[in-house]
Parts: sequence; C-alpha cells; structure tokens
Amino acid sequence: MAELNKEEMLRVVEDNIQKMENKSFNVFFFVIDTKGNPSGSLEYIYRTALTLKELGYNVSMLHQEEEFVGVRDWLGDAAADLPHHNIEKENVEISASDFLFIPEILSSVMSQTKTLPCKRVIILQNHSFMADFMPVGATPFDMNINEMVVTTKALKDIADEYFPGIKTHVVRPMIAPVFRNNDTPKKLIINVVSRSQDDISRIVKPFYWKYPVYKWVSFRDLRGVTQEVFADALREGAITVWMDDISDFGYSALEAAKSGSIVLAKVPATPTDWTFVYEESEDGKNASNGLNPAFIWFDDIRRVPDMVASVVRTWTLDRIPQELYDNLDNAAKDYTYDAHKADVEKEYGKELFDKRLSDFKEVLAQIKNNKLTPNDLK
Repeated sequence: MAELNKEEMLRVVEDNIQKMENKSFNVFFFVIDTKGNPSGSLEYIYRTALTLKELGYNVSMLHQEEEFVGVRDWLGDAAADLPHHNIEKENVEISASDFLFIPEILSSVMSQTKTLPCKRVIILQNHSFMADFMPVGATPFDMNINEMVVTTKALKDIADEYFPGIKTHVVRPMIAPVFRNNDTPKKLIINVVSRSQDDISRIVKPFYWKYPVYKWVSFRDLRGVTQEVFADALREGAITVWMDDISDFGYSALEAAKSGSIVLAKVPATPTDWTFVYEESEDGKNASNGLNPAFIWFDDIRRVPDMVASVVRTWTLDRIPQELYDNLDNAAKDYTYDAHKADVEKEYGKELFDKRLSDFKEVLAQIKNNKLTPNDLK
C-alpha cells in the first residue's frame, strides 16, 4: 500500500465501495468443528450466517480443522452446504471491504489476524469462555478489534463493563423450529438436562430413595444426543429439569418450554435476559419484576427430588395450572426467526455493513482532498 499514488488509492477505495454497495464483499465466520455434536453456540453462528445469506450477502465459513466433520447430521443441509474453507490449506483472499467474525474462545485467531485489512468483530456468547481463553492483560483493542456481537442485553452490560469503549451489537438467538409442542399426550418422563453426571445422580437417586411409591416414574439423561432426539424427548416428556451455570443464554430451558414440557430450572449463576420478567420503571429503565413465571425455579439441587415429586403428584391428578402452560407457550416468544432476522438486518446490515460503507466514502472524500495517506486506508 505504501507504493500507491493518489489515483491508485482512489481506485482501491472505490473498488471496496462498489463491493459493499452491490453486496459482493465477503462475510466470513470462523468456526470450530464439534465433530458432529450439537452445540447451541455453533448453531447460533450458522443461523446468523444462513440469515445473512438469505438477505443476499456472500457468506463463507472458515476453519483450521484437518478433518472437518461439520453440522450436516444435526443442523441440516442448508448450513452444511455453506462454503467452507480450511485456511491451513486454502489461500483465502481477504479485502478491506470484507468482514471476519470470530468466536470469543478463539483469541489466537484474533491475534493472528490483527494485521488483516478487513473489519474483524468478536461474537461473544459466553463471557466466562472469553476470560478462559484471552491472554492475561490482553483486550480486544490490543488485537485491533473494537466491536462485538452479543446474544443478550445482559452480555452487552458485561462487555461494556469489561471493555469500556467497545461497541456492542445485540443479536438475539432463535429457538429452532424443531422445538415445538404437539397434540400428543405427554408421558410421565422426567428429562434431565445438565452437563454433569453428578447432577443427574444427585436428583434421580434421592428421588427414588425418598419416594419409592414413584418407582414407576422414568428419568432420561439428555447429554450427548442429537438435536432431533433431544427435541423428540422434550416433546414426549411431561417434565424437564434444567441446570447450566456455564451458559450465558440457556437454550435448553427455552427449547423445553417451547416443547410444552414443564421446566424446573436452576437460577443460573449469570442471569440472562429471559431469566427475569422486566417492566419499565418511572426513570425509563427496565427493572426486574421477578423470575420468569414460565419456569419453576430452584437454587439448591437438594430441593429438586421434592419438587419433582410435587409436580408428578399434581400432574397425575391433572391439576397443573393452565396459567403455567400459557406461560410456557410465551417463554420463547422473543426468540423467533423473525426476531432474529430483524436483529441481523439492523445490527449487521445497518450498524456494521452500512457504517463500514460510510467510512469508505469518508475516506474517499479525504483522499480527494489530500488529507489521507495510503497507511490511513488500513
């Protein structure tokens, strides 16, 4: 770039402007291969990529895997058929008008790509993971990154606190259509969703010890199953117990609610947008109005066997309040495809892409007025 004269500088910038105006620039998402295992955070990235493709953008997925299994078996052909490039084997050309979105866990990729001319943005879905993988003392600014996409307003608040001056864009996830209720009567099966086998044992064994009269009640561990099996289980089981102190969103609780399963949910260590019901206070700020009534909440796992027994007893007597089922129906209303698409159109299309286009036009004007050098085009 240092050898360019003014005419060449103008041509380079005008070329990038044209790419942005006709949507021929590239939108790259860096992904990690989960070897065919379902992942809410990976699904979020692919859903966003598919939405952008539907909106007419040129989307590709980047990875560094020697043997890339992909997402076909659990996320479908549309996601799997997006262009995928192994940057270790392929020469992927990246220009200044392109965008590269990097998950929070890939701090190494952030560092390796900091000299690229494209716009780089972090996708932050779990603040704990960023703390785990970001080098001590390092910040996104050290890696020439000043913007993030986050999944919730709660995460936005955390990002703003950790990195003052970072610009955050809230793009809500969507709960996939595969999670739905049906007219088939539920079975008295208790689904247990937890990352830990110990959690499951601490619920199931005490339940049978304390309530031998309910030895006919079945529990089902949903770890390590495909998305289709997981969705079928949520539709079939009358009750789901959900515990996840690691996730900053908690997909499974909303997926169970959308499937019509009564959800006993552990209050998460980091409450997210849907954990509480909010209402606007007199000062115009959103204030918590209590825990979301779509869920039956607990904060101590030792209480769960008794809570399960109480729900089983009420369910067998057909005395579950209709209000609870109505709340279940509405639990995921803010996480539909339409809501996700609207966020993508606004935060990606307008706040990121259109802003980048405006920046290029400003650069073009300054070059014409002899106010910029080639190095300023980075």
